[in-house]
Amino acid sequence: MTDTAQTADAHQLRRGHLSLPDVIAQSVSVIAPAMSGGFLTYLAATKAGGATPLAYVLASIGALFLGGVVSEFAKSMSSAGSLYTYVANGWNNTAGFVLGWLYSIALIILGGAVLAGFGFFTSLALQAITESGSGSGDAFVPSFIPWWIFFLVGLVFVAVMSMFDIRISTRAQLVLAAATVVVMVIAAFVAIGQGGPNDKAIDFAAFWPSSAGVKWSGIFLGLAFGLLSFTGFEAGAVLAEETDNPKHNIPKAIIGSVVVASVFYILITYATSIGFGVKEAKDAWPGSAAGLAAVIENATIGKLVLLAVAISSLICGLGVGTAATRFVYTMAREGVLPSVLGKTHPKWKTPWNAIFVYLGMAIVLIFGILILSTTATEVALGGGATDAGPNLPTSVRGGLYAFGEWATIATPMVMFSYFMLGIAGVMKGTRDSNSRLTIAGALGTIVGAIATFGSLYYSFAEAAPGAGVPFAWKVIPWLCLALLAIGLAVAAYLRKNKPAAWADMGAVFE
Repeated sequence: MTDTAQTADAHQLRRGHLSLPDVIAQSVSVIAPAMSGGFLTYLAATKAGGATPLAYVLASIGALFLGGVVSEFAKSMSSAGSLYTYVANGWNNTAGFVLGWLYSIALIILGGAVLAGFGFFTSLALQAITESGSGSGDAFVPSFIPWWIFFLVGLVFVAVMSMFDIRISTRAQLVLAAATVVVMVIAAFVAIGQGGPNDKAIDFAAFWPSSAGVKWSGIFLGLAFGLLSFTGFEAGAVLAEETDNPKHNIPKAIIGSVVVASVFYILITYATSIGFGVKEAKDAWPGSAAGLAAVIENATIGKLVLLAVAISSLICGLGVGTAATRFVYTMAREGVLPSVLGKTHPKWKTPWNAIFVYLGMAIVLIFGILILSTTATEVALGGGATDAGPNLPTSVRGGLYAFGEWATIATPMVMFSYFMLGIAGVMKGTRDSNSRLTIAGALGTIVGAIATFGSLYYSFAEAAPGAGVPFAWKVIPWLCLALLAIGLAVAAYLRKNKPAAWADMGAVFE
């Protein structure tokens, strides 16, 4: 590896421009606690039932192990490439490139997915807010505003926020993330106050499997799914080159964001478990992806939860875009991706070319999957018949399908990146006699393996007895393996044909 003190001005981000709150905002916005807490915790609940809060306690510990790996690496090197740079230095260039390849593809996919989710959740929220009647008891009716309108609005928002002063983006993320978390916390306490079907506000059965009517095996599967809710905790590390005192602020932001998300998820899952009833949740919760919103009796608060989830999706798209474009920018700056993507705007010092590519890919991915998918697949995975009423209308169903399918494809690649990061931590920690990094790396490797397993579980197992495994989910492991093989092939090509760029991989510009 070679360290370069200064890059050309056309390739430089703005140094020392951000502070600790900006980095925290970046990590928290990509974790998207309101979106994950509102709708994605049900994945853990499919196995852990009413004891899902216990699964999240264990998942929080696992996320802290991974956070420890990132934190230890961040103390010794500051790079917008974050995980790519860490693994290239800690393991070797081939591993670093493969991680960068998979992780950047995953981020680009996730960015489009969560913006499609923003389109769906916003359409759902506005329909609920404007409908006549009490709200939660009404069936879905075909009065939705088409999701793709909000998707395109989200793209414009991300473009405006990310192309200019990075502080515009991080400060907006901080304010909006805080607002959505406050709404969800209020809703959680309301749900706890309601007491659910058993009129219990306090029920420790939510933290013990046998009392909740589930098995420990279900808790460990719930743990695997719970780890998925922490996806993105490391995203603040991509701001290292733009942050004041990064070797101090980045580690604090990473660990801080995991702690905040942990407390939040445990509260949200506990409130949802109480709302359904701890024992009843084994059957009721897996049947409702709406999670917390489904147990709120107050229609106004329920609608605010939907709106908070929509806003959380939007700022998640912004945060993922920041991470994806800086990741691509770093690899291009080092010559292992097209160099045009490694340039920054002369005034704003943001990676404009990478941002344009990110936005364009989001459009291609989201509308492309809808063109290539059959109507039957879209109905099955994007909102079929429900007990509440008829199918979701076509004008909104596509957003849910695009969100769910692309997120399901991207998540295993992120989890496998965590697994690779853990191995790199063990190798570098051992080499440098850094026991903290060695131990964190070993634990992070285990957590990454569990998370990878959880992200692929429903590609092999039925979500419900007799439901079968949809073909769109069956192909995900093979698609991920194909991308891994392509990454290895590209790495071999670069090593042979671009030896100078290959030798400079993982450079730290300090």
